[in-house]
Amino acid sequence: MSQEFTIDDWSAGIRSAKSSEVRKVFAMSAKPGMISFASGMPELRSLPLDALADIASDLMRNRGNEVMQYGTFTGTDHLKDQLIELMKIEGVENATRENTLVTTGSQNGLDTLARVMIDPGDVILAEAPSSSGAMAVFTGAQAEVVHVAIDHEGLIPDELEETIEELESQGRRIKFLYTIPSFQNPGGTMMPQQRRDRIREICAAHHVLIAEDNPYGLLGFEGQTTRAMRADDENVVYLGSVSKMFVPGLRVGWIVAPDSLAKILGLQSEAAVPNPSVFAQEVVAEYLEKYDWRSVLDEYRVLYGKWAQALMDAFDEHMPDGVTWTRPDGGFYS
Repeated sequence: MSQEFTIDDWSAGIRSAKSSEVRKVFAMSAKPGMISFASGMPELRSLPLDALADIASDLMRNRGNEVMQYGTFTGTDHLKDQLIELMKIEGVENATRENTLVTTGSQNGLDTLARVMIDPGDVILAEAPSSSGAMAVFTGAQAEVVHVAIDHEGLIPDELEETIEELESQGRRIKFLYTIPSFQNPGGTMMPQQRRDRIREICAAHHVLIAEDNPYGLLGFEGQTTRAMRADDENVVYLGSVSKMFVPGLRVGWIVAPDSLAKILGLQSEAAVPNPSVFAQEVVAEYLEKYDWRSVLDEYRVLYGKWAQALMDAFDEHMPDGVTWTRPDGGFYS
């Protein structure tokens, strides 16, 4: 007879966790005929599956004993080198093999950061609204999420400064600001450079770490990008993912962190995931190194831009007076 477990058997972190809204949405989206505007899945029709099959086949035939084996817990140097080059598109020149950690998707990276940084009752600042997946991580870590208002250009610096000062006056402990500055999820906003600089200044003055989640930064509909916040401050924690710009099924993400924090993140990551899949990492690395992935990304940008414009046209035609919305220039959940 199976033993019955109740809430009294669970950890405090699990007792405080809430069911993911993302899970509920995906369950609804699976119903026949349902078109969901709440969840997002990459459109993979442009994905060069034949080329990926060739990459995978070559890896298995020529490097099978290597890619099917355990690897290092921080990720392969081959993939790190490709990611370091990739981030230079957004101005990040301060990423190294030593401060870059490969994760099993971006969510795993955020969970690792939360486990290292958060004690029960700590405050995490986040945009209002923000990613439901991130909020689930922070709630599970028993943090209190304090939201800061956004407008059509993203997080509002004056609101952030006022919130920080109010929390400090209460003696509250702020662990970090979680922000998605480029094509924010779910707001679709792109934070301009001047505002990014101001937010970095505010956080530096108050000794608040910034966690910059950037899975959508290369998805500008016209190919436009903005300097990552990490590019101008090596104390910013940068979280990246290949899920939106390439493919989600391989579950490859990464973190770039200040050197001292990167070491601790690596130790925590090793405890949960002794090593990310070497095979998945090398498929991504080979793709980025040897395939014309930029042309595929261009196809994604054009397609997502058409979809966004179709939605904007429908809003213009059907929304009643008084309703406003963001007009995104890129992204995935626009």
